[in-house]
Amino acid sequence: MTAKKIISLFLVLVMVGSTTTPVIATKIAENKPIPAKEKSELHKDIEIIKIDPNLENLTPYWIIIAVGSEEKGRLTTFKYIDTSKSLKDYEKEELKRFLQELWKKYPVKTIRDKKSTLVTIESGNEILLTEEDKIMLERVAMAVNEYFSSKYEIGILWNVDTHQSVAFISCKKWGESDYYCGITRDHADDPDYWTQIPPPPGYPEWYWNFIMQVVHSWTHYYNPDWATGSAPSECKYYANVAKSKYSSGDKYSAFQNLGYASHFITDVGNPLHTGLESWQTVFSSIHYSYENYISSNWESGYRFKSVIENNWYYYPISNPEQATKDLATYSHQYDDTVFWTIYNNPNTWQNDQNLRKVTENCLLETAKYSLGLIKYVRG
Repeated sequence: MTAKKIISLFLVLVMVGSTTTPVIATKIAENKPIPAKEKSELHKDIEIIKIDPNLENLTPYWIIIAVGSEEKGRLTTFKYIDTSKSLKDYEKEELKRFLQELWKKYPVKTIRDKKSTLVTIESGNEILLTEEDKIMLERVAMAVNEYFSSKYEIGILWNVDTHQSVAFISCKKWGESDYYCGITRDHADDPDYWTQIPPPPGYPEWYWNFIMQVVHSWTHYYNPDWATGSAPSECKYYANVAKSKYSSGDKYSAFQNLGYASHFITDVGNPLHTGLESWQTVFSSIHYSYENYISSNWESGYRFKSVIENNWYYYPISNPEQATKDLATYSHQYDDTVFWTIYNNPNTWQNDQNLRKVTENCLLETAKYSLGLIKYVRG
């Protein structure tokens, strides 16, 4: 088979979303990345779930109010309460009665079309929570976190599997040696162990909690709506250091700093590193459960790693900071979908095909930007 035919085969696999046998080990010598002339996705049939910003901005507990729009959501929330081991039976009944009254008081509706779902407040309603309401909602949130913390292993994060695999595979596709690609791989997860950087002064406590407890540092996050988080500037800094070192012949330092830069651009390929700040503070276990899902399906199950392996497109990059912002903007469109799917399907969300497609699309974009980042450093 000619090199041209092999490249054509890979383009077809990417376009149809194939997750067939990995190609990197056997075909690397016969292929090289090619620039993406236009955006292509593995999946175009994704149902986008969006929460009305007017609802999101009213309270960090918006999802508890929003799920009252459907019986499934109400029963799911009752399930979280009923399975709690920290609540007494009379407390569980008290919380469920509270929620029934809350859902009557603040009716929410779901509007669907062929490709999207919008959850919004019924026209003319305004949510004015009392201090007692907030206390009760916090108790419900604790039951939700307790459920996810007990059912799913918390702590296997997006970092090692995703960061290291993306860095190594992308590096190899440009023909670099195992030695130098190994340096990039081994340093790609280092920033997760650096000193945490808090947000600048002036942000409320819940935002500090999101940064320091959920995404772990101001540097590992970027919200394109608010232009908050410094992942883009971190990527730019280390990519430029790597580029300078590569040009001067200091390849060890070049690939070390490339690993650092790779970390920050890969972080924002995760939709939950691009927004939903106050809500993820309330339900931090959902963030960790999603990252565990990625890790658990990296080399088995859905085998998400194959998305990285099968992609040969790259985005030409002239500004790593802007490239990181562009990737964050892409993944950000899916943050409500990820969060809503996991909350609303406690027993089945890991098998949800819409969530799988969302994840694969985000990983494919991450792969393209990662290849482009390496091309930028190498010149």
